[in-house]
Amino acid sequence: MSISVETFFLDPSAIGTLQARIQQMVAQGILAGRFRPGERLPSSRMMAQHLGVSRITVTLAYTELVADDYLTARGRSGYYVSENAPEPPAFAAPQAQIGTVDWTRAIGQRFTPGLSLEKPADWANYRYPFIYGQADRTLFDTTNWRLCALRALGLRDFGALTSDYYDGDDPELVDFISRQTLPRRGILANPDEILITMGAQNALWLSGQVLLNNRRRAAIEDPCYPALRNILTQSRCHLSIVPVDQDGLPPAALPDDIDVLFTTPSHQCPTAATMPLDRRKALIAQAEAQDFIIVEDDYEFEMSFLRPPSPSLNRLLKNSFGACVDGNFRAIEDHFVGWYRQLFFLKIKQDHQKYAVEMGQSFFLRFSAGSGSEFLHRWTSRGP
Repeated sequence: MSISVETFFLDPSAIGTLQARIQQMVAQGILAGRFRPGERLPSSRMMAQHLGVSRITVTLAYTELVADDYLTARGRSGYYVSENAPEPPAFAAPQAQIGTVDWTRAIGQRFTPGLSLEKPADWANYRYPFIYGQADRTLFDTTNWRLCALRALGLRDFGALTSDYYDGDDPELVDFISRQTLPRRGILANPDEILITMGAQNALWLSGQVLLNNRRRAAIEDPCYPALRNILTQSRCHLSIVPVDQDGLPPAALPDDIDVLFTTPSHQCPTAATMPLDRRKALIAQAEAQDFIIVEDDYEFEMSFLRPPSPSLNRLLKNSFGACVDGNFRAIEDHFVGWYRQLFFLKIKQDHQKYAVEMGQSFFLRFSAGSGSEFLHRWTSRGP
């Protein structure tokens, strides 16, 4: 790895000759741990041009550092940080400086630490590593992933890779999502109804911002996705915690005064329970009767090996519907590899004489082909 020449800067207030100051600058970088053994320094010509000094001055400084075993010279290749260079000393962490800003007054809101999970760095060495969201290198299709990366970085697709769509999204990706991915769960969407967002947590945050305030009540599963609990806590809404059983969320345990329900019926996180079809229908009927919104996280619906995947809640509705998508989908055609998790939300409103379906609809879809981008599909529709 080469060290960028832009990382070098001569302090104009330093004392000593230019050669001595260049030596000190390089040595300090090695002792601070910024320059590591085996890394290549800029050429003497490039360093001299960057610092505004003569090339011979830089060459002499490099030569002295070689003599002190900070650097090593390789013929026709340049200067590298020596494998025998002094190791950075273990300094105590610097004390935080006290500034003049009163942060207790400057921060507009008060935040409390939320629930978070810790993943050990050596989790892969555990005999039974119960860590979700990680790829298995023995199962990962590296061949198609490599072909996808090579195609994306080629000149043929250079315009699609570097173009500024302003507030639009990649049209080819949006077209693939609308024609290939969403129909797997019975979702039909036009390309102009798809919007790229920043991820699953951002998707849940947007849902909370749109649907909740400090006067509304949300119900969540217990246990649930930890990030969701933190997001709803920061939204200042009222929370009702509903314990799940072996079949997921029991509709009968829901309070009567909720406005929004967050649930994962297909693959409950983290218990992996799957909600039966009868319970799904009962949940829809209860939402219809109590007039509350359901935010359905269709997380890992495809993880059903003993029987076909159960239909999503929005697919059980015959009227128009809304949906939110984010997750792990895989499409091999055209060497396209990605991951998706579907998240649906819908609102069923009871009228005096008939039921009208009223849904604000948003799709979140994560595509991790190098960019880590995520996508949001949204529209609003109203039933008869």
